[in-house]
Parts: sequence; structure tokens; C-alpha cells
Amino acid sequence: GLCPERDFKVECGGFSNRPVYSLKYVPDTSLLVTSGPPDSSLQVWQVSAEDSDVIKSVSAIPTENGTGQPWAKIATISARAPWVLHGSRLNNVQITEVESRKNVYTAASGNSEELSGLAFLDCNTLLFCCAKGQLCLADVRQPQSPFEAASVPS
Repeated sequence: GLCPERDFKVECGGFSNRPVYSLKYVPDTSLLVTSGPPDSSLQVWQVSAEDSDVIKSVSAIPTENGTGQPWAKIATISARAPWVLHGSRLNNVQITEVESRKNVYTAASGNSEELSGLAFLDCNTLLFCCAKGQLCLADVRQPQSPFEAASVPS
């Protein structure tokens, strides 16, 4: 995979006309996914061949309720296909297939708590950390709401 400082280094400006708050490499591909203001949509980029340092825009992944939401937190995996896990609140977490932009999974939670982070634990298990400290787990094989695993007092 790509490694910062070894394979690329952004010193200033560059490849995006909007702020980049999160940048994730999609394993086993030449793709990057970024998120940042002004909305919660994702941008997909392709890193050119080894003889070039060009990063070009490939597509955008729109999200529901994108405007006015905090920027999307993102995580990537390439177990079955290149996937991106993304969301800004617990009730809008989704997995999208990067190349086709097809929705693979949507968390069915009624909780609209803002997320501070999210991750793939493996290709089926997701971990979400809410801004107020709650940890939630979800299994993509069971399309039900994430359950609270632990709560940390504020």
C-alpha cells in the first residue's frame, strides 16, 4: 500500500479545490478517498503510475443529507471489493463500493449522535466512536442498528 512520507508528501496546495480533513488509501488499488467541508460528500482520487506524481479526480460519492452535516469520517477496506465506510452521525453511516458507488450497507440507527471516528475491525464488523464517548459495534451481515458496547462518562 501507499505510505505517507515514502510514497507521497503534500507540502502545500495541490490536488483538491476543497479542504481535505481526512484522506484514506483504498488497499490494493491506486485510489484515495477524501472528505472535508463544505459537506459530507466524499471525493475519489486516482494516483497515477509510478513515473508520475499526478493525483486526478475520479468521482464523488454523494451522501444523504450532505449539506449542513459535519464532514464525513471515513475508513477503507478491500476484503471483498474496495469499500469505504463513511458517515458524520451514527444514523447516517454507510458502506459504499468505491468504484461503482453502490451502497452496500446502511446502519439502521435512530441515534443521531455525531461521530468522532469509525473503523473496520474486519470485513464484517464495524466500530463507531461517538463524540460523547459511546462505542458502538455493527455487523454488516445483520442489517440492524449498532448496539452500544461501552459508554464513557463525559
